[in-house]
Amino acid sequence: QTTVGRTVQTWEFDGTQYTLGSQSESTGLIEMFRPHRYYYLSKGTVSDQGLRPERFIASVKRGSRSEESLAVFNWQEGQVRLGRMPQQDTVALPAGSQDLISLMYQLALLPPAPGRITLPFTRGRQLETTSFDVLPAETIETPLGRLRAVPVIQTRETGRESLAVWLATEYRNLPIRIRFFNRDGELSGE
Repeated sequence: QTTVGRTVQTWEFDGTQYTLGSQSESTGLIEMFRPHRYYYLSKGTVSDQGLRPERFIASVKRGSRSEESLAVFNWQEGQVRLGRMPQQDTVALPAGSQDLISLMYQLALLPPAPGRITLPFTRGRQLETTSFDVLPAETIETPLGRLRAVPVIQTRETGRESLAVWLATEYRNLPIRIRFFNRDGELSGE
């Protein structure tokens, strides 16, 4: 198995406000021929219902193409302004909405029961209501050794990116494996 990239995630919490960051970049031969950079930042508050994002920034660079999008959650007005910058739209904000990064940690804070769940979330461009299958716990190999983890797999939709997250049952359900799939359903990162 060859490493083709590196991701560093950060989490800050001051008792009320959180900041989640994720930076990914290609390495090795992939970096020479098809460099990729993904930067995500989510800021918000923590309540009894878990994470409540207020601002999400996505900056993606694939080769020579760059794309930036922003989502600003207005919970009082029940709206979210989002889209590629500078073109943005305002749409209704369903309760429990998450962004790409807060979603993973929301699942850790409030682990879902096995079965299918439906969640509204955004990657910054649009708000989608997406289904995930929560599967029974399994044992997976990790750099920490063999760990029990609950897979949460986004249902595949033609022409849409998707993700899969494994929540470590022995480590407060933190995500220990995250896989991203491109619009063709092919693995694009882990």
